[in-house]
Amino acid sequence: MTSKTKSAGKAGKGKAVLPTVVASQTETAQAVMKAGADVATKAVASGHDRIAAAAKGYENMTDFGKETVEAFVAVGTATAKGVEAINAEVLAFSKAHFEDSVAAAKAVLGAKTLKEVVDLQTDFAKSTFESYLQQSSKLGELTAKLTQEAFEPLNARFQAAVEKFVKPLAA
Repeated sequence: MTSKTKSAGKAGKGKAVLPTVVASQTETAQAVMKAGADVATKAVASGHDRIAAAAKGYENMTDFGKETVEAFVAVGTATAKGVEAINAEVLAFSKAHFEDSVAAAKAVLGAKTLKEVVDLQTDFAKSTFESYLQQSSKLGELTAKLTQEAFEPLNARFQAAVEKFVKPLAA
């Protein structure tokens, strides 16, 4: 074989290998592009999922905050009503006590003897002491009711916070 024939033979082989190499490289490039597209698609989907989860979390926090503000408004309303009831009770008691004091003073001024004055004063002191005890008990009940009604919405929010935030972490 001459050197021309050898060159021609090598050139012929090179021409036959080239399409195989090109086809192989094309397949590899297509596979890499497909894998890259798959990764990009998954990344975009994951990003959308994360954005949706973050939006849902923000919405949950916003709703929880709104409900907590509503609970504080309910506390304020319950407190105002309770204080109003206590004030009305104190005012009614004060008015009744003043009227009793005036009546007792008139009775003392109309007394004919010292014994009658002492008896009137003793009866007035006894009835005043009993009415103060009754009033004190009544105000205690009103205060307990006020406290219970005022803290009820806050207790409910605390329980909701435990259910929403603490229990999922413990699970």
